Amino acid sequence: MSEPITEILLEPCIETYIRYLGAFKVVESDYGLFDKLARPRDFNDFVRVVYESIRVQERVLMKLEDGISKKEYELAEAIKNVEINKLFRIGKDCLVRIMELAKENPRLVGSIISSLALAYDGVREIREKGKKKEGE
Repeated sequence: MSEPITEILLEPCIETYIRYLGAFKVVESDYGLFDKLARPRDFNDFVRVVYESIRVQERVLMKLEDGISKKEYELAEAIKNVEINKLFRIGKDCLVRIMELAKENPRLVGSIISSLALAYDGVREIREKGKKKEGE
């Protein structure tokens, strides 16, 4: 694995952002954001997409907590007993670090983050038996 990719994959802030986007995916169902994140035209475009995802962070985390308490969502066993904010909240320092990593190649960083967030299964919607999700 090349050094820049390794640095991206081993960065704790990237891991937190992937978890947050994994929750965002389940709570907001806005898959268009993942497409935009994977294909920014330039660094400024990357920053706008990150902003778009973080702008709704409070709502996403509140919906996630509420959905867990109502048994609409569940967390993977490995993270069930960890506080939601510790797992999913993206703060200023992490945003700065993510942008530093993306400065040279925002498309690579965005594609990696987007792909891993779409594959993230730490947050799942609980479906009632016999009920299909809208559109299925």
